[in-house]
Amino acid sequence: MKRSLMVVIIIIITGLVLFLVTGIVIKANKSKVAKDRINTLPVFSLAALNDSIFCSGQIKEGPVLVLFFHPECEHCQYQIASLLKNKADMSGVHILMISNAEKEEIRKFMSEINLSNYPGLIVLVDKNHNFRDWFGTELVPATFIYNNKKKLVRYFQGEVRPETILKYLSQND
Repeated sequence: MKRSLMVVIIIIITGLVLFLVTGIVIKANKSKVAKDRINTLPVFSLAALNDSIFCSGQIKEGPVLVLFFHPECEHCQYQIASLLKNKADMSGVHILMISNAEKEEIRKFMSEINLSNYPGLIVLVDKNHNFRDWFGTELVPATFIYNNKKKLVRYFQGEVRPETILKYLSQND
């Protein structure tokens, strides 16, 4: 009886270990695929705040700044507000702000930091949470900087100083 109980316990533990290892391998493979995918601005389509559909293929050349944010994130609020104060340094930059928050939350955020009339700014809603699959992260804030040829220059996870973003946006090689 003890021997058969030990065999069952060993089989269960082995099964759990295999399950966990398989999950880790699958997640690592997805991460590698996402990293390869973001080397060039991924092709995706999302709804804009006005319910029109925006496709990343509409951007023919960069530079492109992709900001994944959430309106309730204090780091996102600071980063976006301080970055967009540099309007002169941001001219000619396509800015895609993407959030999986509700449209009303995003509109309120836009109003609070006065982003409604910013040139080159496109705010998109990821209601199906596809950003993770396209860009390999779901943490906010996430910042992706692409050059004129839509090739990834730099990726940041977490809050980034505006000066740092502007520095990498000016690298158009």
